[in-house]
Order: sequence, then structure tokens, then C-alpha cells
Amino acid sequence: MTSPEEPRPHRAAIAAQLRAGQRVAAAATVLTLLLAAGKGAIGHLRGSPALTADAVHSLADTVAIAASWLGLKLAGRPPTARFPFGLYRVETLATLVVAIAILAAGGHLLIESLAGLWGGHQPLHHSLEVLAAALLSAVLSSGIYLAERRAGTRLGSGSLLANADESRIDILSSLAVFAGAAASYAGVRHVEMAVTAGLATMILWLGFVHGSGALLSLLDASRDRALEEQIGAIAARVPGVRAVAELRLRQAGLFWFGTIRVQISRWLDIARGHQIAHAVADAVRQAVPKIELLTVHLEPFAAPARRVLVPVEGAAGDTEVSDHFGRAPFFAVATLEEQGPADVRFLENPARTLPARAGLQATKDVLAEHRVEAALVRQIGEIAYHTLRDLYVEIYQAPAGSLEQALQRFVAGQLELLPAPTHPSHAQGAPANGHPPDAGP
Repeated sequence: MTSPEEPRPHRAAIAAQLRAGQRVAAAATVLTLLLAAGKGAIGHLRGSPALTADAVHSLADTVAIAASWLGLKLAGRPPTARFPFGLYRVETLATLVVAIAILAAGGHLLIESLAGLWGGHQPLHHSLEVLAAALLSAVLSSGIYLAERRAGTRLGSGSLLANADESRIDILSSLAVFAGAAASYAGVRHVEMAVTAGLATMILWLGFVHGSGALLSLLDASRDRALEEQIGAIAARVPGVRAVAELRLRQAGLFWFGTIRVQISRWLDIARGHQIAHAVADAVRQAVPKIELLTVHLEPFAAPARRVLVPVEGAAGDTEVSDHFGRAPFFAVATLEEQGPADVRFLENPARTLPARAGLQATKDVLAEHRVEAALVRQIGEIAYHTLRDLYVEIYQAPAGSLEQALQRFVAGQLELLPAPTHPSHAQGAPANGHPPDAGP
């Protein structure tokens, strides 16, 4: 059984965020392209190898940011018949393109810097234009970095965050160029190339980190163990879920898709199982909005034993089943195996003296400590009946007689489900003499 997909109530908000991210990526693309052209022209005319290499670096950034813009634009399109899961992976693919561009730029810078260091002679240049261009590049890269970081964090966009990291390197790279150009201006050789070599190594590392992450996403690798544990815990707390058997998640751009197998009591009907599946999907998607689709598979809970609740008159093994639920003196919580009771615990019912709604309070008290699958009752009021049903506890008609006989007949499958409460819940207290009615559930 699976939970069907439903329209996401926050899709309009997500679309608005995607458009904002697109605007940031488009503006960053234009600015970076202009910056690359300016640095390249000045570096070539003034003979600054570092500024020329930095221009190549910025040109690679332009390609990467443009890929991010394309990814965000396509990710904003809704699913279609041809692409039923949407185009979310385009953003992941764009992240991979970003990483490749970073690796290419880092490799180029490293080669150029090492060649300058090992070449033995590096011509000096005395140009204030190179210093000004490097400083202006650092300032503009700072603004681009802040805009990309904010948008990428808000959207959870891998490509924008990758570009933000690259823009941060641009700041350091431009400052390094400024320092190297200043050293060259002062007549000190090789400083420019030495600093650039160190930055190139950092750029290569960033490209590897972002590229490997994007590749793992495209290969549907398990990348967020904390998120898996969070979703598993949410699903396990949903009423009716006995256990979470398996959870699989995969990331597609800004969103996550998943399948989860939950175990429920084997005697629940299809309608109630379907209700549990919807409850699991709704609980997870409400707590984790980036889950775009969660498919819930149901399977029977294969417990070695079953736990049942029985209202009884005493706290010994030979006690009788009580004719009342909320007013029963004690409750027996029995763990049953195929051959019969394996363990029976007796709990005093402090709610029996309440003037009203004793059954409701008794149900809360017992179920807060013991997770039972079934209740065997002689009589039960409306509120207690529906409270147990809402918690997916099946209610069976218990026979008159001893607790031992009731449990044996339940194990043998001889008891019938109670289709409705045996009497209305009473709002007033009990009479002074005799057994009071089941006031409340």
C-alpha cells in the first residue's frame, strides 16, 4: 500500500524562492563576466600573469554561475507527463558543472603559478591599474559572495552554495593578486606566483568537494544520515505505526524523495492502513518541507508476542474480567504468545473514582506506559471506545469469567471484534452504592 501524491501547499512559496535565486544567479553571471573581461584586458596589456590567470578563473566562474541559473530555472518547472518527478536533478547537474569548472580553473592556476616559479625569471610590472583591478575584483567578489550565500542557504541550492564558495576564493585570489602585484611593483619577484599556487590548491579541493557531492546525488547515494534518522523517528511516532522497517532517501536538486516501509498491526483493515500511510506522509512532510514526495509502504508487524489490555476485578491470576472499563479496580496488561500468556502485569486504576470520564483518563494512564494492540472488555463507553480506536487498539468482546479464560479464547481466535460502544458515556458521577456506571469512556 502506498500513499498517493498530493499538491504541495508551499509550492507557490518555493517557486518564488526559485525565482529569487534565478535573479541572483543572473546578476552574478553578468557581473562576473564583466569582471573577467576587465581583468583579462588589463592583465594582458600590463603584463601581469597573475591578473590574467585570475581573469581565466573568473571566466570559469561565469560559466559555472550561468549553469546554476539554468538549473534553478528548470528546477522551478512543475512535473509533467514526460518528467513526472520534475526537473530537479538539473540543479544537481549544474552543481557538477560548477565543480568541473572550479577544477579546471584551479588546475590552470596551479600550472601557471608553478611554471612561473620554476621558470626562474618572472618579469616585473609597475602598474597601478593592476593593483586597482585586483582590489576592485575583491570588492565585487565580496558582494557576489554574500548574495549567493544568502540565496543558496535560503533555497538549499547546492550550485549556488558552490558558487558562493568559489566567490569567496575569488576574494582571496584577488587579494593575493593585489599582494603579488604590489610585490612586483616594489621589485620583489615570485611572490605573486607563490601565493597563486596556494590558492590554486584550495580551489582544486573545493572543486573536488562539490563535484563528489553532486555525483553522489546523481547516483542516489545515501548522503544525510541525520535526515534519515529524523524522518524515521517522526514516522515511528505516528499512531498505528508499530515499527519502521526501511527508509530510503535520494536528493534531486533542492528537494528529497523517499520511500519508507512501516509495519502496522496485521489485523487492521485496508481503510485504516491507508489512513496510517497518509498520516506518516503528512507528518514527515510537515516537519521536513524539503521532502517533495514520500511513498509509504505498509506491511504487517511480525511481533513474536501480542500485548492486550483487560479490565479486571483483582490483582491476581485467578481474577475475573470486570463488567466495566473506566470503573474497573485494576487493569491486566498481558503479553501473549501462541501457546498462551507469557507475562501478565496488574495495574491499579486510579481513575475509577473520578466523577466523570473515568474511562478516558484510565485509557491515557495505561497507554502512556504500555503500548497495547488489543483490549478485551465486557462493556465500554463511547469516549473510551473511540479513544482506543483512534490509537489503533482493536477492541474485542470479552466473555464473562476469569481473566485466564478470556486470554486463552483470544489466543485461540474465538473472540469477536466489538463493532461499537456498549453504552453511551455518562457525564455525571456514579451512585454511592454498587458499581457505578462507566462514567466517561
